[in-house]
Parts: sequence; structure tokens; C-alpha cells
Amino acid sequence: LSLKGFGLVPFIFIPDSDRNLVTVDINLSLGTQIDTTRKVVEKIELFINKELLVGPQRQKGVKDWSAYIGQGPQSYDLGYSADEANASYAHILVNTSDDEDNQMVIDALDAFCFSTFPDADIRVNPLGQGGGGTPVEISIVGEAPDVLYRLAAETKTKLSMITGTKNINDDWGPKLMKFIIDIDQVKAQIAGVTNNDIATSLKTVLSGVRAGDFREEADSLAIMMRAKHSLSQTLQSIENIQVYAQTSDRMVPLSQVARIIPQWDYAKIMRLDLKRAIKVTSYVNPQVTAQDVINQIRAWLDEQAPNWPEGYTYELGGDAEQTAENMGAVIAWLPLSGFIILMLLIFQFNSFRKTFMVISTIPLGIIGVVIGLIIFNSYFGFFAFLGAIALAGIVINNAIVLIDRIDIEQSENGLNPQDAIIEACRQRFRPILLTTFTTSLGLIPLYLGGGLMWEPLAVAIMVGLLFSTVITLFFIPALYGLLYRVRMDTNQYHLSA
Repeated sequence: LSLKGFGLVPFIFIPDSDRNLVTVDINLSLGTQIDTTRKVVEKIELFINKELLVGPQRQKGVKDWSAYIGQGPQSYDLGYSADEANASYAHILVNTSDDEDNQMVIDALDAFCFSTFPDADIRVNPLGQGGGGTPVEISIVGEAPDVLYRLAAETKTKLSMITGTKNINDDWGPKLMKFIIDIDQVKAQIAGVTNNDIATSLKTVLSGVRAGDFREEADSLAIMMRAKHSLSQTLQSIENIQVYAQTSDRMVPLSQVARIIPQWDYAKIMRLDLKRAIKVTSYVNPQVTAQDVINQIRAWLDEQAPNWPEGYTYELGGDAEQTAENMGAVIAWLPLSGFIILMLLIFQFNSFRKTFMVISTIPLGIIGVVIGLIIFNSYFGFFAFLGAIALAGIVINNAIVLIDRIDIEQSENGLNPQDAIIEACRQRFRPILLTTFTTSLGLIPLYLGGGLMWEPLAVAIMVGLLFSTVITLFFIPALYGLLYRVRMDTNQYHLSA
């Protein structure tokens, strides 16, 4: 029943930070001028100042914020990871009035950015925990960019249909318009223009040529020479660019020696393990967990992948990858630790039956773990898993103490097996119960003050220990009697008050 109850417990590998911080990551189309990015940030700041800023008329909202344009700040928290520095990127760190107000600020900023900047990729989220990253990531690996782009589009469409997903995107970005300069070598030769002349003239007009350096104390600033309106070029203006022929010392229009071909192309092509790969990402709303979304999208991908062209596969990242890596690192050592525990128990008791009794008490702790997580409305994750492992060690200890006392009552006090079992329970009941209560009560400060990260660990040990201790006091005597065929006659023994 407790294992069945696991379906009622949400799985969150590591929760978001409970600090009163909200992050806003702004990614405009690649190639966007930094002035345009600055204007977007200014509009968001104006909204914050008008609708969310704490003041005499507003007690809950935003206390202050910091904006970074073109490049994110230096790492200020374990849960923060900046995007690639670019003129189209900006980052806003928002300090809220309280961590309980984070979601209210996120909802307000999310709604404003979605309606005001529909073409921008703006992600508003609480500060992550344990390395940050996107909760849901699907990397599609293959060879042809067009096929990868199509499969990613289908995956994004499916993700948008899953309840609770938001800010669905991919790391290639939308296609950009580029101009291919098809040089007519015959016309260029007649005009006395070389390929190098055309390249130099285009670079000077569009991006600029380094003309020198300007030193300011210890800093060296590059002096760039470029055309006055180089950042706002059109197809016609590019055709009218004057190419300087160094050999003949004359100016030739670019359209006279080359044909400009406009073409849509990928802004960037990313790779995974040296193979072309497009990563589809999604954030989730507070009502659902990343694991819920991953379970649904994994089932869909398993159905679709066999129909993909040969050589195209997918890999799950985000929370799924973190879970597999970190859980796997712990689980990999469990067989060795279990073997050592088994050898120590056999060495101590010199009996396979007693060793079996001790080991069989470990699953009993799961009952309390599940019940505790459900009652306290908590979640199962990495730290709850560690709590369950720690709980197993405590439960084993209680079983060892009880079995050892049964042996002492028989060997030293000369009691028959039935009386030894009952007397051992009577002797060990109070010490085991006191140990359980002191351990559980000692974890209350961790539950109350540890935040969302440590809460499941405290709950797993506290409630799991309470249930497993009570069950152990009934389970071990009954199992001992069954394995050693002790005939219990209740008429021969009466417990004193």
C-alpha cells in the first residue's frame, strides 16, 4: 500500500531556492542591436516601477532590482547560470519583499512580457537550486539541420499541448536572413577589384575595421572605423556599397561586380558530443512538476522515434539528467554498503536467520516515509532519498538491539524462548521508544528552518522512524517466533503493569 501511495507523492529532484529572488532572462533574435535590447529592459523596468514596486500603497512586490545588458553578472548563486554573452541578451535580478511573494511577481512579469514582447524569449523564474538549468530538456541528435529543425518543431508543438509547460524554446533560435555575395570574377577582374577588396569594404561598412587602440590607464580600448549607418543596412544599401580597388585606386559599386542573394539560414547550429543536436527546452508552472512533463513527453517520443529517419535519436536532459546522474552516483555504492552490512550482521550473530530478520526490517521504514510525505504535503527527491537511506541504518539498529536482548535473556537469564521474546520486548520497549522520540524531535528544527531543500529529509526520517519503530516492536518478535518455531502460550505469562 505504501509503494502504491508513492504515486500520490510528487517527485522534485531539487526544489527551487526559497530566497526572495526572481530572475528575468531576456533573449531577443540573434543579431539584435544592443540599443533595442536596452529599450526592452527599460520597458520592463518601467512596468516594475509602476505596478510592482513596494511603497506606501503596496506592501508586497518588488523591493529593488538590477539589470545587466549584453552580458549576465558574475555568478551570485549556485542556482544561477548566465546565458551566452550577446548584444541580444539581458538579465534582470529582482529582489522581492518575501519569498512567498515570488510567485505573484513571476505571474505579473510573465503576463506583461508575454503580451508586450510576443517575439522575444523572456523567461521569468524563481532562482534555481543546485546548478540551475532548464527543468525539461530534450536533445534531438542527427545529421541534417533541416530534419533536426522539423523534429524540434514537432516536439515543441507537443510540449505546448502538455498542461503546465511554458517558455518552450530551442537553442538554435529562429532562422535569420543572410546575404550571399556571389562575385562575378570576370566583371571583378575588368573593374580591377579583387575578392580581398570586396571583403575589406564589406567589413568596414558592416562591422568595422580596427584602426588603432586607445589607452585609458590600464585598459586598452579598440578604435573601430566603420560607416555611419552600418547597423541599419538593407538589401539596396548593400548593393550600393562602394568597393575600393586598391590596385586602381577607384571606387566600384558592389552590384557591378557581384550579385547579392538573400537567403534564410540558421542563426547557429549546436552540437552534442561532436554531433549536430538541437535542444528543446521548457519551464513548468508551479502546479506541476518537471517529472510529470518528462513522463508525458517521454511516452510521446518513444512512439515517434521509430518513425524518424535513420540515425536520429533523442536524449533527455534537465531534471531527468540530473536525477539519473546524482541518484546513480549514490545507488552505485549501495550494493557495496549493503554487502558490508550483511557481513557485519553475519559476523555478529553467526546466524543467517537473525541476519534475515534484521535486513527484513528495512522495507518497513518506507511505510512511514510515504505516509509522512503525504501528510506533510512534501515531495520525494534527492534529499528524501538520502533520508530513507539514513532511516534504514536507524531501523537496523533497533532490530539488532531487540534480537540481541532476546539472546541475552535465553543465554544469561535462562528463560525459555517464549519468555525471552516477551521479556526482551518489555526491557527494550522504553529505550527504543525514547531513542526514536529524541531523534525525531531533534529533526524538528531542520524541518521548520531548513527550507524546501531539507524538509523532505527531515520528514522522511521523523515519520519513517516513528512508524518503523512501532512496527519493528511487533514484527521482530513475531518473525523470531516463526523462524525459530516458538510456541506462544499466552496463559503462562502475564505482563505486570
